[in-house]
Amino acid sequence: MKGIRFIAPVLAPLALAVSSVALAGGSGYEPPRSGYVPSMKQDFIVRAGGYYISAGDDKVSFVDDTFQNFDAFRSTVDPGSEWGWYFNFEWKPVEHLGFELGYMDGDPHTSSHADRLFSLGFEEFEYRDVVSFDADISTASLKFYPLDETCLIQPYIGGGISYTDFSTSGPGRRVQDDLAEFDLRGDFDMGSSWGYTWQAGMDFNFGRDSAWLVNVAAVYARSTTDIRLRLLDDVPPPPDVEPFIESYSGDYIYDPWTLNLSVGYKFSF
Repeated sequence: MKGIRFIAPVLAPLALAVSSVALAGGSGYEPPRSGYVPSMKQDFIVRAGGYYISAGDDKVSFVDDTFQNFDAFRSTVDPGSEWGWYFNFEWKPVEHLGFELGYMDGDPHTSSHADRLFSLGFEEFEYRDVVSFDADISTASLKFYPLDETCLIQPYIGGGISYTDFSTSGPGRRVQDDLAEFDLRGDFDMGSSWGYTWQAGMDFNFGRDSAWLVNVAAVYARSTTDIRLRLLDDVPPPPDVEPFIESYSGDYIYDPWTLNLSVGYKFSF
C-alpha cells in the first residue's frame, strides 16, 4: 500500500526527537510543580519542515461538454507520491485548544493513466503519464490537546477546512503526439476546490522552559475538482473564431495523506 511506503524515511529523525525528549523524564513527562495552576498566557507556535504526500487513485468518467449525456471516456487518475515542504502558524488562546493555519507547497504529481481515451479512435490504448499537476493545500484547523502543559510530549487531534489550488503542465508527450496525427492539440486544466481536513500529531518539547520543539503529524485533506480536457485545432484560428473543437470534463476526488516532520518555535504574550 502507498501509505506504508512513506513511513521508513522519517523513522530515524523521529527516533532522535523522541530520545531527546525522553532525557527530560519518564515518557517525556515532568511532574507538575506543587500547586500547579493552568497558565493564562496565550501561546503561539510556528512550525516549518518537510512532508511526504501519498495521493489515492480515482476513476473519473469524462463527459462531452456539448452532449452532457455522452460518456466520452474513463480515466484512472493515479498520482505518484511526492516530497514537499510546509509551514503552519498556531494560536493557543487556552491550554487545550489551538487554531492553526497551514500551507503545503505542492510538488508535481505524475503517472495518471487513461484507457479508451477518445473512443473516436484510441480504444485499444492505455496511456501513462497523461499529465502532471501541482496541488498547493491551505488548511484552517481547530486542534485539541488532551494533556496539560507540563507534559513534554503533546499529542493532539484536529479538523477543519482545506483549499486546494491545482496547476497543470498540459497533456503528456505521447498524448500530444497521438492528437497531432489528427491535426489536433490538447489543453488540460484543473480547477481549485474547497474541502475538509483532519489530522493527528505530536509536539516533542525539549524542556519545560525551552521554546523549541519537534513535530510529527499525519494530515488528510479531501477536495473535489473539475478536470477539463479540450481538443484544439493544431493551427491557431483567427481571434474572432472559437479556439477549441471539443471539450470534455469530469469530477476528480483528490484525497492525499501527508506525513509531516518539522521543527517549531513557541512564544507567548
